[in-house]
Amino acid sequence: MSSAVIAPWALAFAFTQLVEMGIYAHAHGRRRPLAERLAIAFACSGITHPLVWFVVPGLCERWLGMRGWWSTVAVAEAFAVLAEALFLAAFAVRTPLRWALLANGVSFTLGLFGYLYLGF
Repeated sequence: MSSAVIAPWALAFAFTQLVEMGIYAHAHGRRRPLAERLAIAFACSGITHPLVWFVVPGLCERWLGMRGWWSTVAVAEAFAVLAEALFLAAFAVRTPLRWALLANGVSFTLGLFGYLYLGF
């Protein structure tokens, strides 16, 4: 892959991690050491973000016939929320779906704002 493809993803990935790790680190309360909470938080979007960015759009187009940005984003975000909620549930986080909705909702909203109004 070229740097023209990787650079925007890397920026979006770093932004997502910055936002979502802070939220996911609180999902465990104080039941786990901070380093463990941060590792789990990093893994949540670390697993889903590359799939959302590189795989889901192609699958939406090929399998579902979707070409619109908003419909693809809806599928991608739904996938991320469900996958991350399942991941959190594996670590006995209470209300994992709420945490995944919160983390993805905040990062998506801030990312869209940045894209539309701040040029990144």
